[in-house]
Amino acid sequence: MAVLQQPVVSGNVFADQIGDDLAPAGTFVATVIDIRDEFGVQRQKYQSTEIETVDLTTFLFGFRDAQGGEHRVSSRRMKISGNEKSTLFGFLKGLLGHAPQYGKDYMELRGAQCRLTVEHIQRRDGTGVFAGIAALSPVPTGFSPGGTSQGQVLGAAVAAPATLKPVVRPVGPVSGRPAAHSLGSGQARPGAPSPAPAGDPIPF
Repeated sequence: MAVLQQPVVSGNVFADQIGDDLAPAGTFVATVIDIRDEFGVQRQKYQSTEIETVDLTTFLFGFRDAQGGEHRVSSRRMKISGNEKSTLFGFLKGLLGHAPQYGKDYMELRGAQCRLTVEHIQRRDGTGVFAGIAALSPVPTGFSPGGTSQGQVLGAAVAAPATLKPVVRPVGPVSGRPAAHSLGSGQARPGAPSPAPAGDPIPF
């Protein structure tokens, strides 16, 4: 008997924004332009046939190359977990330059800038490559890419801030409701509400 199974979600949640563009490999000054959470996602466990239900988050970055061309690249879909060994914890630590603070809403990182290294990764089916994030770190204090040899190496077309920028505008949970996008003691809160609308797209 054939039984319909609920599909296991996979793929890039920002595919519609990235389109067919292949971001160039290299290191650039990039901006966090979007963060998307997914709750109750079914996926296959690592090195197992077992299916688990998890909460995931994905970061989308935007940057300009040396010629001023706009590019977008996303992180992997990461399990929302405050465990120090989790992918999300390490990702935020790299972005911030220090361990993330428990209970703080990581949606507030929308609009922040960082130094982002892009690599080209071979697709599993052998049909070409896609752009992935190899490393990220805060923009160095006092760094200015314009007219410097370091800036030419980074390929940045716009001036970077002295430090990691705060958000362009407040982006948080719906008033009076608990935050959905914070790191707890290692467990996410399934079913928590999504944030209020972010408003205009963040420029980069």
